[in-house]
Amino acid sequence: MSLVPIRSVVQTSLGPAFVGIDVSKARLDVSDSPEAKPFSVDNTPRGRSVLLRRLRRIPVERVVVESSGGYERDLLLDLMGAGVAVAQVNPRIVRDFARSYNLLAKTDAIDAALLARFGRERKPRTLGPVDTIRLMLQELIAARRQIVEQCTRLRNQLEHARQKVVVASIRRSMRQTREELELIEAEIQRLIDENPSLSIRQKNLLEVEGVGPAVSRVLVSELPELGQLDRRKLAALVGIAPFNDDSGTHQGRRSIRGGRGTVRTALYMATLTAVRRNEVLKAHYQQLLARGKPKKVALTACMRKLLTYLNVRLMYLKADDPQQSPPPGGGAK
Repeated sequence: MSLVPIRSVVQTSLGPAFVGIDVSKARLDVSDSPEAKPFSVDNTPRGRSVLLRRLRRIPVERVVVESSGGYERDLLLDLMGAGVAVAQVNPRIVRDFARSYNLLAKTDAIDAALLARFGRERKPRTLGPVDTIRLMLQELIAARRQIVEQCTRLRNQLEHARQKVVVASIRRSMRQTREELELIEAEIQRLIDENPSLSIRQKNLLEVEGVGPAVSRVLVSELPELGQLDRRKLAALVGIAPFNDDSGTHQGRRSIRGGRGTVRTALYMATLTAVRRNEVLKAHYQQLLARGKPKKVALTACMRKLLTYLNVRLMYLKADDPQQSPPPGGGAK
């Protein structure tokens, strides 16, 4: 039970409204005013149309929506299409925000009011025109990842298959899966090529040893902050920044946690290649191993070094100058 009523936490505002929307598969719970009771609409094209008509009648500063496993995607696209400023936030961060106010109760209506409060105090980044393409790319990349996992399962099954009919069935499935994979990859690349900003970023990333087409697609679609943040904030965002665990005389082991798993996985695969082929990262990796660092620790350090270099490269890019030169050197400095 919450010790602080949600209404006592939400402050009134005479300025533009901060709207919180809690998304589920079937319903959208909306808090568009601190004084009014949250209302709900169906998470359908008709329900979202009703919501947009209501939002047009009030001055909206921004709408805040949690990531909800994909159920929020149509809402985000509809809001951006209508020109409404909308921010997509991490549910864990919002839940930590609630705990800071000792708000322990959790219902859809409470969550909607909480998101509005979060938007008013934290002002999360709103999505821009390029994010429309990124939302589409994220769906395609998730589909690609699932197909790749399916290919792996089929290869594992083939190793243990002995009956001819079973082997033939698995091989047919593998051919079909590979065809589907090619179609998905072609669509991902088409969307990137049609957007000048994303296309320039991808071409620049592909010039770095270890970054291939699959990794570059993940980076341009799921890490828009690349080239905009300092290296420490970016490493924490990806989930490869070592956090201290010290208290008094106790000095705990530093470890990484949180972050964007898909981006971290892609960066890990790029680093595995880079520590073999990139002279700078290879030397750095060998030095860490010579100092007694475990391989995982050394690889994580190389991931941070590679991410820092990619970040610096994209900082040199300008949207109005595709020919802008990247920093000198072909590897992670």
